[in-house]
Amino acid sequence: MNGTVMAVETLEPWHHFAGLLLVILLAVLQGRVGRIGAFWQICWALPGTLLHEIAHLLVAAVTGGRPTGFSIIPRREASRGSGERWVLGSVTISRPGPVSALPSGLAPLLLNVAAYYLYLRWGSWFPADLPHTLLMYLAIYLFCYSSIPSGQDVKVALSSPVGLLLYGAIGAWYLWR
Repeated sequence: MNGTVMAVETLEPWHHFAGLLLVILLAVLQGRVGRIGAFWQICWALPGTLLHEIAHLLVAAVTGGRPTGFSIIPRREASRGSGERWVLGSVTISRPGPVSALPSGLAPLLLNVAAYYLYLRWGSWFPADLPHTLLMYLAIYLFCYSSIPSGQDVKVALSSPVGLLLYGAIGAWYLWR
């Protein structure tokens, strides 16, 4: 590495251990936050929802899906068979065609790439102390848990058979070239 980039590997090993403990604690809390009420669950999910929906919005705009709506205001929706459910955010795409449906629906997966970039570059932006290491693990956790596509995201991604064939052909060409 060059002199301006401090590798994450230069952090103290116990800083990484503390970061991993933080990730475990966050995962446990995330699993339990819904038990104390919808308000706290919404507050917990808000930063991740914002990242998730921005990913949809940006990829839809770049791929020609023409986003027409964006919301991170939680709302209740009727659900088949199970009463009501909370929708924490949404992006409305006016033209989810063959080129935009698959990447727009799966756009939050790109947050994993952003998390990896954060991991690689963190040491060049912040000092190698425990508070900044814990902040790095918190940010990576936030990006990773926000990257999980919802059922609706998968439906949008699979909504264009022509798009699936198109991206499948591109992927096959890339693998076998």
